[in-house]
Amino acid sequence: MFGGSFRVARLFGIDIEVHPSWFLIIAFLSYSLSEGLFPARYKGWGTGTYWAIGVTAAFLLFFTVLLHELAHALVAKRRGLPVPRITLFIFGGVSHLARQPSSAGEEFQIAAAGPATSFVIAAVTGLAGLLLGSLNEQLEAILYYLAGVNALLGVFNMLPGFPLDGGRVLRSIAWKRSGSFRKATRTAAGVGELFGYLLMTVGFFLLLGGLLLDGLWLMFIGWFLLGAARGEASNLQLEGILRRLTARDVMRTDFPTVVPGLPLQAVVDDYMVGHGERAVIVEHGGAVLGILTVTDIRRVPRTEWPSTPAQAVMTPRERVVTVDASTPAVEVLTLLGEKALNQVPVLENGRMVGLVTRREILDRLQLAESLGANTPAIDEERPAAPTPGA
Repeated sequence: MFGGSFRVARLFGIDIEVHPSWFLIIAFLSYSLSEGLFPARYKGWGTGTYWAIGVTAAFLLFFTVLLHELAHALVAKRRGLPVPRITLFIFGGVSHLARQPSSAGEEFQIAAAGPATSFVIAAVTGLAGLLLGSLNEQLEAILYYLAGVNALLGVFNMLPGFPLDGGRVLRSIAWKRSGSFRKATRTAAGVGELFGYLLMTVGFFLLLGGLLLDGLWLMFIGWFLLGAARGEASNLQLEGILRRLTARDVMRTDFPTVVPGLPLQAVVDDYMVGHGERAVIVEHGGAVLGILTVTDIRRVPRTEWPSTPAQAVMTPRERVVTVDASTPAVEVLTLLGEKALNQVPVLENGRMVGLVTRREILDRLQLAESLGANTPAIDEERPAAPTPGA
């Protein structure tokens, strides 16, 4: 769901990304504050002042959201969990952990860090508003707004709607009591689905009551939480199926290869249209030069296909995303999703030995599901270790 995000900064070794939907919420907040909230509470400002303060407050709000997510990320990194990036989007922000926490206590500490940070920000900005507000009305408006919204964010995030922070705290408690990560995730995801349905229902009745914007927004949030909770349950099932497999287990060794000078028209006719391949490996004398994908070919006008060699538009080997043969299949599938790839070459000792395709992994998943092969491997291999916290 975060496809199209782009990096804007890097802090503490973590990429900070912005999703296109973030611009929508920034624009909406800026308008709401500049034309609604601040004019209603503070009289006599000029239009330019309302907009300057409104836009400033909107950006500062998302800065505090970033601090909330950084709290999650830094606690996770301190516990040894890699956090490659944080994404800001329409609903706030999300920290992308490279793997699930290994214990209930670890999950609790990571989840609780975010709301705790929001409450601290609310207290600090609220106190600053009391102490400094008399000096400048515009400063007072910004500080009180940040205090109020961060307090609400802290409370909202602690609600047991998985994957909100409160839902993850709930999972950590269930995990601690049951000793089963799998059962705890099912419990938290179930509660998250109910919470999503509840928000959608409340939003629907607000619509009936004439509160169009509030109703639609609540229904939108409920829909998002419902989908996220179901997605987490699906990811758990996926991990249970793929956990014991590596890239070597799911790769194909009969990957198609072409010579550098083969025209694109021949590649399309003989391999892509002819055999349904979405990518071919370009090699010469046994040496891999790069990979040629459907996306690469689409960049070339159709009239130029007969005269354009494969090597001219392929992605060179040094720019190709690859995985080691021992990489867990779950990580390979995650990589395919994050990079929006349909295939990834597999290397062993620096030599290409296979090609993992999204289609191959999905076929394996469908076969395993049809055979009922979703074993509780997670609980067997990752018991809840006793740690302080939860």
